[in-house]
Amino acid sequence: MEGSIAQVEQLISPLYYYIIHRDIQKWEYVPLGPFGAKNFCTSISPWIVPVDALEPFACQTSAIAQTDPVPLPYLQDPNYSSYNIKLEVAIQGEGMDAPATVCTSNFANLYWNARQQLVHHAVTGCVMRAGDLLASGTISGGDETAFGSMLELSWKGSREVKLGGTSTGQVRKFLNDGDNVVISGRSEQQGGMGRVGFGTCEGKILPATPNLTPAKTTITAKAAGLERYKNVKLYGYWRSSSTWRVRIALAAKGISYETSSVNLLDGAQASEDHSQINPMKQVPSLEYQDASSGSTVRLSQSMAIIEFLEETFPNVGASLLPSDPTDRAIAREIAEVVNAGIQPLQNLSVMKCIDEESKGSMLGKAFAKDSIANGLSVLEKLVKTRHSNLGAACGPYAIGTFAPTIADAYMVPQLYNGRRFEVDLSSVCPTLLKVEAAALAHSWFQVSHPDEQPDALPVPKKAKTGGG
Repeated sequence: MEGSIAQVEQLISPLYYYIIHRDIQKWEYVPLGPFGAKNFCTSISPWIVPVDALEPFACQTSAIAQTDPVPLPYLQDPNYSSYNIKLEVAIQGEGMDAPATVCTSNFANLYWNARQQLVHHAVTGCVMRAGDLLASGTISGGDETAFGSMLELSWKGSREVKLGGTSTGQVRKFLNDGDNVVISGRSEQQGGMGRVGFGTCEGKILPATPNLTPAKTTITAKAAGLERYKNVKLYGYWRSSSTWRVRIALAAKGISYETSSVNLLDGAQASEDHSQINPMKQVPSLEYQDASSGSTVRLSQSMAIIEFLEETFPNVGASLLPSDPTDRAIAREIAEVVNAGIQPLQNLSVMKCIDEESKGSMLGKAFAKDSIANGLSVLEKLVKTRHSNLGAACGPYAIGTFAPTIADAYMVPQLYNGRRFEVDLSSVCPTLLKVEAAALAHSWFQVSHPDEQPDALPVPKKAKTGGG
């Protein structure tokens, strides 16, 4: 790549953070300059944020204008600006309950913006290709709370950096063995601009000893989870929306499982054998062997099963629970509207009870249809408001994220049921239909789709999009 700032139209790059071991760097400074310390405990965001997503957060740099020094002609940027990306570094020492923030800075504190850095890097003929990673370097602000390195925070080891004020009693001049360093970045503004989050980078400083194999084994076993939980089996029905939710969660985690079909139309759920598996005589149920005790464990209720998968396999596959507490609560809110406010009212047992108790004066299927329409209208308001508040930063899924969440895992199967009960979805929930289209294009929803299940029954074309 060669040229000037004006010719650089698009820059797609993750924020590249790294953790520097200052014990190494302290020695390197004088004879060599920082070199080996730069590749110590290096980490990178688990996802890429395209520059288009940052445009709503464009802002002035803290310098406002480049006057000292004045850029050479090839570096002069007619649209000199940066992005409002809040940066934070936290350290959690051994024995601490939570990380303590030691630095808060902002990407806008860089004097040379990303476009200028890219051009300068390539000006002598270095070929740049899509996928190359460039590091910005230390991003420090104007006061002590915004110093971007431990060397600055401790002023070359001459003063202590308190972790969590006086509550922990821990202080640092340099990183210690056992310290966990957490670096995060996010863009957010008031007034409906929404939020763009960068993947958290986290690294733990291990002691320089040859005893690394046990630590690696422990981490791997914890991450996999399947070292303990094996022979996973899912009892369900192909057209059961509750079962479909669990299939989505299993697909997100990439966990293999055996399917055991429970035919709801034949009343298999009420059999004596199935009641031993699920005392409520419902689906789904998840069964697995706990290698630590040798026992067989069975869980029922889709929410409990999904929470178990999320908590037991936190480092396997992907999560349906957003990392941001507010986003996580909103996703669960939408899921619970379906789980508690819609789905139970359409169950076969409820419709049958209404038919029998009303002696024909009230139809169970009509009651279910009205319940679904009313519930979906509530979801439409929740999702539409959320998307409107996020504005240009909104993603395609239910809570405005760029990956499916538990909200989508509950909402999409419910829309599937809405068609089966002939609810006019286009007038009741047009926003939800757009979300559904995005979700159904995702691999988790495709492999878990009712029509793709081994117990799926051939149904008329019109009814093929329906689910139970």
